[in-house]
Amino acid sequence: MIAGALALAAAATFTSQAGAHRGHDAMSVVTLADNGAVTVSHRFEAHDLEPALAEIAPDAQTSLDDPAAIEELKTYLLAHFSLSADGAPVALTVGSVEIGVRDVRVDYTGSVIGNPRALEVRSTILRDIYPRQVNQVVVRRGPSVQTLRFAGGEAKTVMLRPGPVMPSPKAR
Repeated sequence: MIAGALALAAAATFTSQAGAHRGHDAMSVVTLADNGAVTVSHRFEAHDLEPALAEIAPDAQTSLDDPAAIEELKTYLLAHFSLSADGAPVALTVGSVEIGVRDVRVDYTGSVIGNPRALEVRSTILRDIYPRQVNQVVVRRGPSVQTLRFAGGEAKTVMLRPGPVMPSPKAR
């Protein structure tokens, strides 16, 4: 009887802790350097991302330790996050992947030509898996930092402060 009561109390404690999860969210940091280099760093909580691998990489193991799942994750992120500078798409390529016990970070690199005035950002990362997913995107250019919040499929535009004028790649 006492063992049953203890088990019931433990289950109630676990249930209340599980119910206290604050929801799904992710953070991406976009940095535009003076030389036109763009870096995008996506950061996730491992306990949010790993279960999502079942849908992101259905033919791989649902594990952040599976290289096939990580390859699919890289492709998924490219399909669900995009940048355009003054209307021109910014091509992104994988830079690095860091998988920790609690956090996962996936970095991409790209470049912009000239001195863009506006950056359009779209982030639907994990929105197809977790309907209440919220994505925060921080855009940095020099001393200017702007934060965007995505809870749907919309695109948002950040007006950029003028930076140094960069020559086109042909002139370099």
